Amino acid sequence: MVQLTDHVTLVASGAAGFDLSDPLDCHVYLVRGSRRSVLVDAGAGQSVHTVLRNADTEPDHLLLTHGHADHAGGAAALAERLPGLRVLAGAEAVRWIAEGDERGLSLDKGKAAGVYPDDYIFRPCPRVEPIADGTEIDLGGGVALTAVATPGHADGHICYHLRTPAYRALFSGDCVFTGGRISLQNLHDCRVPEYADSLTRLAALDVDVLFPGHHEVSLARAGRHLDAARDTVARGLMPRSTT
Repeated sequence: MVQLTDHVTLVASGAAGFDLSDPLDCHVYLVRGSRRSVLVDAGAGQSVHTVLRNADTEPDHLLLTHGHADHAGGAAALAERLPGLRVLAGAEAVRWIAEGDERGLSLDKGKAAGVYPDDYIFRPCPRVEPIADGTEIDLGGGVALTAVATPGHADGHICYHLRTPAYRALFSGDCVFTGGRISLQNLHDCRVPEYADSLTRLAALDVDVLFPGHHEVSLARAGRHLDAARDTVARGLMPRSTT
């Protein structure tokens, strides 16, 4: 695990990150307040033991940024290991996650591209619930997370804006990365106009720290990455894609 700030710990990260866990995993973050803690994303599901060991606590919420397998594939196993865990995701992705719908989640495309092995299975997570844009989860001690609807990379994509007494941060999933990069893919629910609107919306937030779903994090002056994406969109273009 890697302690990133006083409230945020990186508990899993795969080959497109820091190799803390299974290669398929996205970054999985633990966020702590004075009363409770939450996980942001679940990884692909093949290193749940690592997530829980590194978390060293029992979070009461799992906040999914979107349904792709590297982010949500571990939701079912985490829900089984933590009976009180509430699993939340954007409404448009809830049915796909609950049913393990490979086409809805574009896992079929991921397998065809060789990103996932043919025998990888996205285990259904029937306990997943929708989280609405603007929902706030209070963790105590002035630490709170707010859901920000950001479709474009995938239907139901949600970012989470973190407020603490000392700084503001954004868990951006696969919406935006350092340098203003994005993840634009040839998938059924990757939508350019919605993506552009989401990038413009994020740039209006107060953000000191950026915690994306892959690659490097930014621990200071992170608003510049969001501004870079917005400025590209304002010119009628889309930012450079990481994939």
